[in-house]
Amino acid sequence: MLVGGKCDTGRSYPSLRVDAEYDPDLASDASASIHEAALSVAQTFTVLRNGEFSEFDFVITQGAGGSAGMLRIDVRPVLVTGEPEPDDMNSIINPIEIDTTDLPDTLVDEFTNFELAEDPDREVFAGEQYAIVVTFLSRTAGNINEPIALVLGRAGNEYMDGSSSLDPDGMGFTNNLADYFFRTYVLR
Repeated sequence: MLVGGKCDTGRSYPSLRVDAEYDPDLASDASASIHEAALSVAQTFTVLRNGEFSEFDFVITQGAGGSAGMLRIDVRPVLVTGEPEPDDMNSIINPIEIDTTDLPDTLVDEFTNFELAEDPDREVFAGEQYAIVVTFLSRTAGNINEPIALVLGRAGNEYMDGSSSLDPDGMGFTNNLADYFFRTYVLR
C-alpha cells in the first residue's frame, strides 16, 4: 500500500500527518513524577485536522533510584472546565499499559511512540480537545513515593492550545505550570 499518494490506478490512500504538537527546540526544564502520591499527569491538546487519531509521541522516562512499575496511558476528552474527563472509561483509545523498565532512561529528552493500529473508532475533528493521561498502576521496585516514571516538558505554559494538569490523589485534576512534550498524528 502506498501511504499519502496515488498508485497507477489513480486511487488515493490516506496520509499520516502530524497534528497537534508541543516540541520546542529546547531541553526540558520541568518534570512531573508518577508514583503513589502523584497518581496521574495529563497534557491537553486541541485537534487541528479532521481524521483518524492514529498515534502519538510523548516524552516519558523511567523514574529515579531503581524505582519501577506499571503505568496506564489513555486519551480522554476534555471537559468544558479544561480538565481531562475523570473517567478513563471515556478514553478514545484502548488504554496502553507500560512497564516503566521499557521506557528511556531517567530524564532523557526522547519521544516514545504509541501506535494505535488496533483501536477502532478514533475519528477526531478540528477544534476538539483531548488529554493524554498517564496514570500510576503499581510499583514493582523501589521506595514508596519515589517516582516510577517522569513526564518531561517546559515550565511556563507555553503551549497555547492546551495545558497540563495533575491528579495527585484520584480526586480530580488541577492545572499545572508546565506543558509536556507531545506530538499527535491523524490519518486523513
